[in-house]
Amino acid sequence: MRIKQLDDDYALSRKKLWPKAFKIGLYFIVLMWVVFILDLFLPFITLKNFGIHPRHVNSLFGIVTTIFLHGSLSHLMSNTLPLLLALTALFGNYPKIAQKVLIYSIILTGLLVWLFARSANHIGASGILYAILTFIFVSGFIRKDMQSVGLSLVIVFLYGSLIFGVIPNKEHISWESHLFGMLVGAFLAWLYRKTEIPIYKVWDEEE
Repeated sequence: MRIKQLDDDYALSRKKLWPKAFKIGLYFIVLMWVVFILDLFLPFITLKNFGIHPRHVNSLFGIVTTIFLHGSLSHLMSNTLPLLLALTALFGNYPKIAQKVLIYSIILTGLLVWLFARSANHIGASGILYAILTFIFVSGFIRKDMQSVGLSLVIVFLYGSLIFGVIPNKEHISWESHLFGMLVGAFLAWLYRKTEIPIYKVWDEEE
């Protein structure tokens, strides 16, 4: 019987990355909260208006800024913990490509929203949240990486209900961001399927 076990050195190197990965996620979350607080106290400007206005050329910058803008405290809080966990898992498990995945998730998801979403002001980080969670979920099974598969199962258990976020049943929710985020995450998982393949020790055990 053939037995596979994650290489000890490889597993240790992964473990050492998680504190740094958590810090990266925390910095991202802090920036979102800072922008939200600024929006509350700036007297002459409302930052949340600078989201994505589909097919308006002067709102192309919203592709990037929208992820830091939230319409309410409850909107921000609903994204905070899931995004912190998703970013930590991304940078902890895929350090060589995590930055690229994050950047492409932001740009591609935002661009698809700008091109195809309904006319509205689309704001919030849920688009990239869906992209990152989908990337981790799909990557775990594509790579047959036990640690990634474990993360995938945790994600499904904790946030499996997010799949319903792609249904256009609430006017004030950008279901387009959710849908395009999922598509982008799946695409990126396929695109990088041959990178950061886990290292295993394999041996045969006599029956």
